[in-house]
Order: sequence, then C-alpha cells, then structure tokens
Amino acid sequence: MHTRLTVGGFSRVTHLSVKTLRHYHEVGLLAPADVDRGTGYRYYSLDQVPTAQVIRRLRDLDMPVADVKAVLAAENVSTRNELISAHLARLEDRLEQARSAVESLRE
Repeated sequence: MHTRLTVGGFSRVTHLSVKTLRHYHEVGLLAPADVDRGTGYRYYSLDQVPTAQVIRRLRDLDMPVADVKAVLAAENVSTRNELISAHLARLEDRLEQARSAVESLRE
C-alpha cells in the first residue's frame, strides 16, 4: 500500500503551502493522488514529492505555471531542456536590464 499524505502533510514535506497545492490542483499542475469524494480531502503520495520539488524549484525561478506544465509534460529530454533554457535566457535578460538600471542610477 502506498503512503497517503494529507494536503497538510504533503505541504510540510514539499515546502509548498496548502493554498499553493490547492491552486496547483485547480490549474492542473499537480493533482492529488486521491480526493475523498465525501469530504473533498486531498491526499498525495510520496511518489509525488519529486515532481512537487521540481515545480517548486521552477516556480522559485519565476517560471510561469503554463511553462512549468509544459516542462512536466515534455515527451523528451531535449524538449524539456529547450523550455528550461528559454526561461533561463529570459531570466538573464531581466538580470542584464536590472544591471543596466543600477549602472545608470550610479552615474
């Protein structure tokens, strides 16, 4: 039998808030392993922890939810890496813009 974690327990393990987990379920990013039909309680499995950690990491890097979904759905490593590389390029552009703004202010 697989270990089931309540949404609160899964939240503690993954460091994703309960509110965030509910949102990710609603938008189809990370669905619970099981939802009790009577109570609506969400249950997650330990097998979902690595996926949640990837999601958390990508969201910490400001990757939009739609892009995270695309990364998770990528059928091959090449596609996944292209999506991540494109996001990293956007981050680097933003960093360069911030550096330019700081340099301008210093002048």
